[in-house]
Amino acid sequence: MNQKSDIGLAVDELFVDEGLFNEDRLSTRLATDRTDWKILVVDDEPDVHQLTRMVLRGLRFDGCGIEVISGYSGREARDLLAQHDDIAVLLLDVVMETDQAGLEVVHHVRQALKNGFVRIILRTGQAGQAPEPEVISQYDINDYREKTELTSQKLITAITSALRAYRDLRTIEHLATHLKKDRESLKRAQAIAHFGNWEWNQETGRIDFSDEMFAILGLRKRAEAIDVNVFFDRIHTEDRKRMESVLNRLAVTEQRANLECRIMRIDGKVRVVHVLCESSRDPGNGARVIVGTVHDITDTRAAEDRLKTATSVFDEAMNEVHEHMRIATKVLENAVEGVIVTDDKGVIRNVNPAFTRITGHEPIEVIGNPMKSLRGSEEDLEFHDQLWESLMKEGIWRGEVWNRKKSGEAYPQWETIIVIRNRAGEITNFISIFHDLTEIRASQKELHFKTYHDTLTGLPNRDLFMDRLNQAVLNAQRNDGKVLIIFLGLDHFKKINNSLGHQLGDRLLKEVSSRLKTFIREGDTLSRLAGDSFGFIMREIRNNQDAVLVARKINSALVEPFIIEEHKLFLTASTGITLFPDDGEDAVTLIKNADMALNRAKITGRDTCTFYQATMGEQANRRLKLERNMRLALEREEFVLYYQPKVSLVTGQVVGMEALVRWLPPDGGMVSPGEFIPVAEETGLILPLGEWILKTACMQNRVWRDAGFDRLRMAVNLSVRQFRQRDLFDRVRMILQQTGLTPQLLELEITESMVMDNVESVIVTMTRLRSLGLFIAVDDFGTGYSSLSYLKRFPIHTLKIDQSFVRDLTFDSDDASIINAIIAMAKSLKLTVVAEGVETAEQLNFLRMEGCDEMQGYYFSKPLSAEEFTALLVSGRKLADFLTD
Repeated sequence: MNQKSDIGLAVDELFVDEGLFNEDRLSTRLATDRTDWKILVVDDEPDVHQLTRMVLRGLRFDGCGIEVISGYSGREARDLLAQHDDIAVLLLDVVMETDQAGLEVVHHVRQALKNGFVRIILRTGQAGQAPEPEVISQYDINDYREKTELTSQKLITAITSALRAYRDLRTIEHLATHLKKDRESLKRAQAIAHFGNWEWNQETGRIDFSDEMFAILGLRKRAEAIDVNVFFDRIHTEDRKRMESVLNRLAVTEQRANLECRIMRIDGKVRVVHVLCESSRDPGNGARVIVGTVHDITDTRAAEDRLKTATSVFDEAMNEVHEHMRIATKVLENAVEGVIVTDDKGVIRNVNPAFTRITGHEPIEVIGNPMKSLRGSEEDLEFHDQLWESLMKEGIWRGEVWNRKKSGEAYPQWETIIVIRNRAGEITNFISIFHDLTEIRASQKELHFKTYHDTLTGLPNRDLFMDRLNQAVLNAQRNDGKVLIIFLGLDHFKKINNSLGHQLGDRLLKEVSSRLKTFIREGDTLSRLAGDSFGFIMREIRNNQDAVLVARKINSALVEPFIIEEHKLFLTASTGITLFPDDGEDAVTLIKNADMALNRAKITGRDTCTFYQATMGEQANRRLKLERNMRLALEREEFVLYYQPKVSLVTGQVVGMEALVRWLPPDGGMVSPGEFIPVAEETGLILPLGEWILKTACMQNRVWRDAGFDRLRMAVNLSVRQFRQRDLFDRVRMILQQTGLTPQLLELEITESMVMDNVESVIVTMTRLRSLGLFIAVDDFGTGYSSLSYLKRFPIHTLKIDQSFVRDLTFDSDDASIINAIIAMAKSLKLTVVAEGVETAEQLNFLRMEGCDEMQGYYFSKPLSAEEFTALLVSGRKLADFLTD
């Protein structure tokens, strides 16, 4: 059976769905439709549905509200999902006492309904019900949580993350659909223009053809790899040597080449093609790649020849000329290529309709103007000389040039210029045939940018960062130089995201990147690596002092507050620094060490700059070893409890004790709680450890009660994670029942900072715990920011004054005043006051005179084992033996 939900519990964790996009599961509904988001809750307990509705009633995401749909069985869930294809999130209980189990529903959704959009969050009642990793992968489960973890705020966070993933999947589907249409349009355009493209990897020998390339060569499309000889075999034998010479030259130099040759198709037909190719290196692996285009110009050449023939035989037969002119005009009017006819001086005399479609110029606007007025920029003399030489020698020139549209926009075009001569050999006209390359160039540029840049900030992504770091290291090796690598992480950025929303967080990241870009030098690199992490590559760094100066500039860029909407946000950053070649001789090692230095900066207090040190790896290994040993220690029962007495300052008698955990490994050396408790908190081991502490302490107090010491109250500390457990109430109640301890003999201690985090939720949790009959104390009081108005609302019994105030009260008037104020406030609220860390008679007498109720500390007794504490109780020792008047 499922555990009941607790209303209004707070969490500080965010679950993010990292599921892969599965194209064959797409539907047609867009996530951008402005309707309420539909959440389907499937659970056989009505309380769960009521709680979920209460928690989500005020939630809005992307400007829309939440519609909660309830289902109480697996079969009902299947029916509802079949009826509503726009359900964004499915909250599904794994184990239900109904006709179908949770995983059966998931399998039906993914396989039968083929619904890959709905985000599935499994709710499990206990750890044993959590699905195995292979089950999560097989069923495409996006998240799962024990009901003990999924509190109200955590539910909101998980739902928000799932909605964001659902919205992104729908958006990706929309973009994919349009991208597919664009690709199909490009395919059709290439087919219409007989324009194919290919790519030859020199390292692997593989050559890839577009669909139109297969069509031009007369080959059937293949899925397997194609050898370059397939291409060479189709080139006319008279042109093959020329093509091989061009490609051999490109294989060793980064150049561009173009030539015209003939293709021998499988069906025996000969096609004339223009080949344009260029060589470059793949930025990922450095392999030489030759990319080329093949334009089937057979029909164009035929049209050119017919046009030339029509012009040259004009004087021979007027009827034949008229027929040829009619054909030529028809060709020009319907051609997809633009055509310009000039006189012998290059002055435009005629253009076709495609010219207007491409350039935006009407015929009346260009006729009579020189053709060079359309050029995007001044041609250099060398280029002009080569073009003119080719025209005069060959009578034709082909190549890529830049022209200008009517709007003023310069654009690339592939152009063929033909010379027309009369019978005397004199030039009478030039004919230019061209097509626009803008879309092809833009698609190539966009694809390259998206591959190597972050979509939010436009900064280089991790792949490009790695490539540039490799280049910087190689350059530094050649020049005996240094390279600085800085990893920067924004402090507490997750809290901004959780409290103000991811949209505001994204805007903040964009503004941070804009500030950081202002001091990046040319040749250096600023990259967004992931989330709130940025990376810097700085060349020409001389020493560590230069590195510190750069780090200070980075932090100074964040000093001024960020104003976003009505929010004024102050940011700090932690930075990790590593240098080449001091801290590593390759990019992978440098990145690992920079990341390690950044983590150290965050651990040591944030808003700080940390250089990499070789010992950091050892420290990380020690922490991992400590975590591993703690897990074994729980299994081997290496933890023990010690008990520090709490003594009444009125009667001097022992009135209770505080349970303190100690770790005694088998090697005999005790591990300090200050070392293993933070690791337990961070890793989640504090949950099983804390439950063991609570149960063991209750069992021991039951032993003392049965021995006649029946008025001792056992105090047990609750960690943050324990207090936020969804089923804390049920766990405490079960332990009291199992141990048989009277609830009035148990006091749960929580810190002041914990009670001030989400006050309303804390009040609900504390009220439920108090209903069991136990007591609640606020520990470390005075170190937080509680106010009287809040304390009045908390159902607490005890305030414990933090030992930092007690330690110096006899010679620090401020500490003495604070203690006076705490005791006075507690008395006004009818609360018991306990002073911690009492070590001297002066401290004790001051507290006694001020009206403090109880004390604990080394002045009376250090923490004792269970056997030693029993001996203390049997001895009847009182504080009166220590008091002085």
